[in-house]
Order: sequence, then structure tokens, then C-alpha cells
Amino acid sequence: MGMKAPFVDKTRYFAFIRTDDGKSLLLKRQDVSTRGANEGDDLVQRGLLSSDETLVTLNLDDSLARLWRGADLYLYTCATTGSPAHVSRLHVRLSSHRASLWITLAVLLSLYTFVAYLTRRTNHTLLSFIRSLDPIRLTVGPDGRASLSKLQVLFFSLIVFGLILLLALQTGNLTDISGTVVALLGINGIGATIAKGTDAKRLTISPENRAWLLRKGWITATAPDIDLTKARWSDLITTGQEFDVYRFQSFVFAIVVGFTMIAGGFTQLSAFTIPETILSIVGLSQAVYIGGKLVVPTETKDLNAALDDLRDREKKFRDAATSVKKAPVATLQEAITLAGPNAYDAFLDRARDVSALFTSQTNIAVASTALEPSFS
Repeated sequence: MGMKAPFVDKTRYFAFIRTDDGKSLLLKRQDVSTRGANEGDDLVQRGLLSSDETLVTLNLDDSLARLWRGADLYLYTCATTGSPAHVSRLHVRLSSHRASLWITLAVLLSLYTFVAYLTRRTNHTLLSFIRSLDPIRLTVGPDGRASLSKLQVLFFSLIVFGLILLLALQTGNLTDISGTVVALLGINGIGATIAKGTDAKRLTISPENRAWLLRKGWITATAPDIDLTKARWSDLITTGQEFDVYRFQSFVFAIVVGFTMIAGGFTQLSAFTIPETILSIVGLSQAVYIGGKLVVPTETKDLNAALDDLRDREKKFRDAATSVKKAPVATLQEAITLAGPNAYDAFLDRARDVSALFTSQTNIAVASTALEPSFS
């Protein structure tokens, strides 16, 4: 706690606690320590204390602690006479640090499990649900690979929430969040959003081809499930099959910053700062990570090109039959007779190739009857 008094070295302080239900405790001398406040302290950062004033630290055991137990804290400044030079009083809440920590860990685990439960598949089993607890699968991208940006958002969100909850359990108060923490969450949140949009643009079949596939019966209106089994921890530091130094850089700096926040605890959350150079590296890594997604070729691009070609071949086959008849063609057999079996066989061979490419990428099998050219 802070004392609105200039720090004087070797000044002795004593503390006395009386709980709301009548229990009391006089702290031993060695359990009360003082030092001068500095610019990096939370109370100074929040403008509640000056850098030349006094910080008092009390070392309490759990004998008086109970969840949010109210108590009056008295702080005495010694004087040469028999009476204290100053007496300060503050009403506080006392909670067991160990109990608060265990409750926080239990809440975080329950929240994480609940999120995994909400995102489970409809045909899940107990074993598949246990596997879905893997953070890599929980934050998988639309391409079925592990998403570094989504994992970072989850990682930092759990840390900040856990520290705020721990403070609330111990003191009954909420802590402020420093601008650096907000910026850190914002960088990763914006990165995850842009990465999601980039993946959607790169991995989505074009509207024209999607409409054609729906008419042909190759796909249904219901989006297929993402194959979570493809997600690997190695996806976090690789692009394709190559080691990605920028992904690795973003990954390791996130770990360092995250554990630094945990080590500082909730008392430093409102004053937590990251050097601007490190924050710039985090932002640059996110920018390069997203840029890498834009330049990496995907199978979807090849599939769209193949589908465009197949649609064009189907149109040419119909046009060839129509130009001979000088009227719309009603059946496939009539079109084969008019356009010739060679044109039909060439289209069918190309359709088989495209369907094989489509199946390899989407894991959706195409019926042989769906390969025939359409006339409606």
C-alpha cells in the first residue's frame, strides 16, 4: 500500500489488523517493510502516489484470510515518545492467496473446457472431445492448419482474464489495464481478423464455381467440417513445408511477453509496459505473418482455374450440339450424337481429372453421374 508521506529511511512501521468478526493480529516487525516509491510502481503510474512517497509491504499468512473477509488495517509510525507519531486506517478485504489462485485456475480450466465443448462437432465422441482440448485444434484456421494469430489471442486473453480474476478474488476490486496490454491484445486481435479474411479469400471457391458445383450436386449448401486432424504444432513456425523465421519470431516473443505478464502479476497489470522496440517487433511479425499468407500459393487457386476450364468446356460442348441442331438440345444422348463422341469423351476425361483434384482438396467424393454435362 502507499503512504502519503515522504519516504524516510529506517522509519519503523507497525501494523495491526482487526477483522469485521472481531479477530485481530499484530504483525511482527519483520513482516512490515518500507521503501521509496518510483516511477515504475503501479500506484505512481495511476497517480495515487508520488515517486518520493512511501510504499509499505505487509507479509501476511492465511490465518485471518477468508474469501473477501472484511478487516480494518491500522498502520503505526513509531516515535520517540510512547505514542505513535502517526496512525493510518484502511478498510481492506482479506482472501487466501492459495485459495484464490486455485479458484482462478479452476475457473480458467472450466472456461477453456466449456469453449471446447461449445465448438465440438455434432458427431463427437468422448475421445474426439478430449482431443479437441488441444489448443492447436481449438484455434485452427479455415485451411485446417494451426493459426498462430488466433492462438496468441487466446493465450493473452486467458492471461489477462486470469490476473484480473485473481485480483478480484483477493481484494474484491478490479484492476485497470495498461495501454500496452490493450495494444498487445489489439495487435493480435487485428492480426487474427485480417488473417481470417486473408484465408477466406485464398481458400474459398469462387461464387461462379460454387454455384456450378451446387447445380451439379458436387457440394451441398451446408459447409463441410474443417479437418482438424491436419493441425500440427509445427504449423506455428512453418509456411508450407519450410521453416518461417517471422512466424518463429512472433511465437517466441509472445511466450516471453506472456510469461512476463504472469510473473508481474495483477499488481503490475495496470502499469505493465513493453519496450517500444519489442512491441514494434510483435507488430512487424504480425504484418509479415499476414503478408506471407497472401503470397503463398494454394490448391484452391488451382482448383478454381480447373473448374473455370471445365465450365467452359461444358458450355462449348452444349454450343457445339446446339449449333448443329439450330435449336436447344434436350438430352445428353442427343448432344453426343450432334457434337460427336470424341468431344464428349474429351469433356468426360477432363471432368474426371477435375473431380479428382476437387476430392483431394475437399475430401468430398463425386459420383460418376455428376460428371456428365448438364443441359438445364
